[in-house]
Amino acid sequence: MKEERKYIGGQKDLLDNKKSAVRKYRDLFIGDTSFLYFMKYELIITLFSNIPGALGFVLRKIFFKKLFKKIGQNVVFGRNMMIRHPQKIIIGDNVVFDDNSVIDAKGKDNKGITLGNNVLIGRGTTISCKGGNIDIGDFTNIGPSNTIISESKITIGAYVFTAGHLYMIAGGNHTFERKDIPIWKQPSISKGGIIIEDDVWIGASATILDGVKIRTGSIIGAATLVHRKMPAYSVAIGNPAQIIKKR
Repeated sequence: MKEERKYIGGQKDLLDNKKSAVRKYRDLFIGDTSFLYFMKYELIITLFSNIPGALGFVLRKIFFKKLFKKIGQNVVFGRNMMIRHPQKIIIGDNVVFDDNSVIDAKGKDNKGITLGNNVLIGRGTTISCKGGNIDIGDFTNIGPSNTIISESKITIGAYVFTAGHLYMIAGGNHTFERKDIPIWKQPSISKGGIIIEDDVWIGASATILDGVKIRTGSIIGAATLVHRKMPAYSVAIGNPAQIIKKR
């Protein structure tokens, strides 16, 4: 069943002329927090985000952990990361964020982002909530330049690995029945989110659409568009995805 959702955050909030520029910035980057936390966030990000080399890794390891809701041991933060709404982000042990990655848990009533143990987030990858939730399991490797966006929910299991330039979105489809207002002002529709079970391999430049469930042990080929459920241990390629064999 399709679920109608109100748009949360983004362009509509940024264009709200009733909010000051500082209020818009706080809503976009840190959410509804105290002024003391706001100043701590600004200080830590400004001082330590772009320091190169081993010194940068050490300083970010010490100071970035003060921002998050919960964080495990031995977490590595790359250079020039974008971190938004960190008080709604939980990070397990031995997690590695490569340079230029984005981790964004924004939303008004959502739980945010949870990363398990031994997760790797590749260079230039964006993991972003737009009012939804994202959960990533243990030993999962999210490749470089991936884009993972949730307006509802995305659940990725353990031992999943993705190649570069994956695009995955849960929600993001607007209704368009009305002609008297622009499409972007109409509510978005959720088809139930995305579930990727354990031990799944997704090839480069694949696209995973809302409502998809990819079962355990499946392989999705490069440049494949997945628009429907994939049974366990299936191998699929093409646009749209076609199952070519079973493992």
